[in-house]
Amino acid sequence: MRKLIAITLTAAAITAAAPAFAQAGRWTDAEYLKASRCLGLAQSAGLGPVDVSALTARVKDEGRGRDPSTRDRGASAQEDAQRAGKTRNEAVKARLLAERDGSCRAFIGASVAAAGASS
Repeated sequence: MRKLIAITLTAAAITAAAPAFAQAGRWTDAEYLKASRCLGLAQSAGLGPVDVSALTARVKDEGRGRDPSTRDRGASAQEDAQRAGKTRNEAVKARLLAERDGSCRAFIGASVAAAGASS
């Protein structure tokens, strides 16, 4: 009887923990590079604050096991986007905000909606 209870409890614990181990599919290199650019745009103080804690963790996780040249290109894309966000040119800033609040929304998440409304 105790053995049956132990097996049942173990099965229940594994079932409850399963969602914690479940992960969305791994990004392609192109998605990784796009997410890195989006992270740079979101981190740019010139474009307004956005919570990027989840994206930062995901980009770091996705970088593990990738080709070093891909990781370097991702870091460059992030730095370039962050630097571009410091522009004083309103037309460029509007284009970067549209990118951050539009196509980057899939990577950044709902925090863009709140920040975009206040920008």
